[in-house]
Amino acid sequence: MTTFIWSQLRHRRSRVSALGCAIALAAISFVLLASTAKTSDLRVRGSVRTNFRNAYDILVRPRASSTQLERSERLVRDNYLSGIFGGITLRQYEIIKNIRGVDVAAPIANIGYIFAPGRIFLSIRPWLNRDPSQLYRVRQYELAQARTSRFSSYRAYVYYARRNRFEAGREITPSGAAFDVCSPFNLGKPLDRGPFDRSAGYLRCYSAQSPGKGSDAAPEVDPRGGVGVDTLLFFPILLAAIDPSQEARLLHIDRTIVSGRFLKSTDRAHVTSVPHHVRVVPVIASTKTFVDEHLLADTDRLEISNPQRVPQKLASPNAYRFVTSLPGTAIGHQSLSATQIYDRLLGSEFTSNNYWRPSETQYRVVRRGHELVPLTTTNPPNIWSNPLYPGGYFHAPPPNEDVQFRRLRVFVGSNLIRNGVLATPYFHVVGRYDVAKLPGFSPLSRVPLETYYPPELEPADDAARQALHGKALLPTENLGDYIQQPPLFLTTLQAMRPLLEPKNFSGADSKAPISVIRVRVKGVNGPDPLSMARIRAVALQVHDKTGLDVDVTAGSSPRELLLHLPAGKFGRPPLLLKEGWVKKGVSVAFLRAVDRKSLALSALILVICCFYLANGAFAVARARRTEIGTLLCLGWSRSAIFRVLLGELVLIGFVVGIVGTAVAAAVAAGFALKLSFLKTLLVLPVSVALAALAGFVPAWLAAASVPLDAVRPPVSDAPHRRRAVNGIWGMAWVNLRRLPVRTMLGAGGLCVGVAALALLLGIERAFNGTLVGTLLGNAILVRISRLDFVAIGLVILLAAFSVADVLFLNLRERAPELVTLRTSGWGEPETRRLIGLEAVGLGSLGAGGGAALALIIGIGFLDVPALPLIAAAAVTAAGGIIVALAASVAPLTQITRLTAPTVLAEE
Repeated sequence: MTTFIWSQLRHRRSRVSALGCAIALAAISFVLLASTAKTSDLRVRGSVRTNFRNAYDILVRPRASSTQLERSERLVRDNYLSGIFGGITLRQYEIIKNIRGVDVAAPIANIGYIFAPGRIFLSIRPWLNRDPSQLYRVRQYELAQARTSRFSSYRAYVYYARRNRFEAGREITPSGAAFDVCSPFNLGKPLDRGPFDRSAGYLRCYSAQSPGKGSDAAPEVDPRGGVGVDTLLFFPILLAAIDPSQEARLLHIDRTIVSGRFLKSTDRAHVTSVPHHVRVVPVIASTKTFVDEHLLADTDRLEISNPQRVPQKLASPNAYRFVTSLPGTAIGHQSLSATQIYDRLLGSEFTSNNYWRPSETQYRVVRRGHELVPLTTTNPPNIWSNPLYPGGYFHAPPPNEDVQFRRLRVFVGSNLIRNGVLATPYFHVVGRYDVAKLPGFSPLSRVPLETYYPPELEPADDAARQALHGKALLPTENLGDYIQQPPLFLTTLQAMRPLLEPKNFSGADSKAPISVIRVRVKGVNGPDPLSMARIRAVALQVHDKTGLDVDVTAGSSPRELLLHLPAGKFGRPPLLLKEGWVKKGVSVAFLRAVDRKSLALSALILVICCFYLANGAFAVARARRTEIGTLLCLGWSRSAIFRVLLGELVLIGFVVGIVGTAVAAAVAAGFALKLSFLKTLLVLPVSVALAALAGFVPAWLAAASVPLDAVRPPVSDAPHRRRAVNGIWGMAWVNLRRLPVRTMLGAGGLCVGVAALALLLGIERAFNGTLVGTLLGNAILVRISRLDFVAIGLVILLAAFSVADVLFLNLRERAPELVTLRTSGWGEPETRRLIGLEAVGLGSLGAGGGAALALIIGIGFLDVPALPLIAAAAVTAAGGIIVALAASVAPLTQITRLTAPTVLAEE
């Protein structure tokens, strides 16, 4: 049987050569393309490796702490820590820190916003004149959000006497008359009616004759000899706790200290007796606040009609009405930035009676993955209630009256003394750190370090740029604002304990104080398999041992989303902003996607070649019907016929596999591809397997023949319902229908090629869901496009060979028919037109089917936008028809050989 197979192969040298070339091309293309993909991946991985390592590889968060937007889009905003207050226990932290493979485990325990209180003195001395009795009004207000929002604050008044002196707070005239000039005003003013009511104001009284005897008698309020107003301010400070040793190893925060000292792991709250028995929490304070606010004060000189009667007016019960009704003229202006106020308030220890925690922001999606609208909320006034303040309310900073996006929860401190120690702790700044000294990370892969930086919202259109003067929108003193400040105070996990005791603050809980843990894994050098395996192994152990949510942040990349920020209540217009979000693990997803796509494109080449080989095997079996029928008549079994036909193709695959192995090795060496010898040997089994797969069905169908096939013409299989053929179009259609299997194989190859080319945009769209819009993704996608088009080009080239082979076989089998037509008056142009129309028909079937398949897969499964995909499908379908026409050029060259003597000789 082996000898018979070899003789048959020698007898059909041309067909064997064609099949062998197809097998070799398929196998070599598959192996080399896979190798090229790996080589390209090495370059891609080099870029990914350069921008792969973030500050940390794994982020551990409390269970079920991810947002809906994060779950659906894998997007986390830069400010992802805001809204997470606790959820991880200290025991879970110890477990994570002791997991094998963990290099650093740095926890952050968000505690909440405290308010640093302090008084700012605003002097009006530069605007005093020589009048004997002078009255001034100081109007204070705050500007925020690039000065688009204006918040009214206190109105304070100043009385200055040049001729009369003060004694014990009373004004004494030269005649000896005494007037209590300050008390009636301050006692007669209305009480504040809520946390944002600043309408009442107050009066300060001074005398040039007796400095230090009026309102400046108390230096802790007004400096002795000063003339002006003092303002009680409360600056919000987000407090968080860290493990100093782990934080230093992760980010070298210890190297950013500019004054004082860094925190020690042994630092804890301690009791001091100065000025009285209180518990003191050591903290380090940021030198930057990132808060975009300014305190401004405008001074007006009030117009007095009768200066001599001012003391009597101020001492009367109508003092408040008298002063507040006077008209004034603006004479002075002062301004203090938020950083200046912050620095002045940190000069001494202070306590905060309450602390507040904001929730996470909720969103409405305008355009998935592109545009968002944060939802507003309303916090009731009672979150500012406090019986220790006049009127029963804490004087919240005015920006908290503006629109808010987060619900606030208050933890009310106790003013009781337990065991001789005040319940609410004091804060003592032991050092200052400068975040500008933190190490930098690649902008392509930076995960947010929001422990130290706030998110930046850049203007996205001309209106926003004009409103913000081209600057970014920054945090304010509004605790419920969209942008949250980073923690400005850091303490230790041990020192935070008094703030989490329910006895000290109502509602506090010390069971699970840690908000997140950032983990860096040992031995991670890039996105190589070993490093990724190490990260995955540690992430799996963390999840299994703690049950916490675990995110692999290695390879994350920032991207920008559009944010529609609604208008504020105090002047800020609606803004369209660009906000930095983070796509988690994009380089990991990308590399996996590249591998899958390369494998899919390589498999398409095998599919097309399989179609081509199956068509050739069908042609060989069909051409040998007489021979097969004769062998059956001589007693050959059907299994023997099957083995012979399949053996021919397997032998072809084996021979060309050996040749293909040598060619693949030569190509790999010539182009410096990293292809090992063992991978080169894959050409041989791929060739044999491809030949066996393509020849199985044709051999099985040929073995099912009957002896009558020995005398039945190969083209006698006509449709059961015979109809007259009208014109060349009709004849071309009948010729295509005559052998539907062959037609479908030829059109099928073109169908796959067209679908693959049209879906290239769909594949890119699929990658867009993972990468496009991120800096890292944009940097990589350009480098893989060539490989995609090379693969698709090979697919379409093989599809063209398949179409040409179908047309050639049709032409060869119908040679007697065409010769008969030519002897009946047909010319060569008509024959060429017939072959061309058959090519158009094959192209239309294949290209139309491919376009439809691309639309179904792209829209139904890849979520590709319909209009771009329809356009791509239309173009590729037209291109498929052109490819089919081009493929008909080779068969058309055989028309000149269709002469009666030649055809009769072959018969």
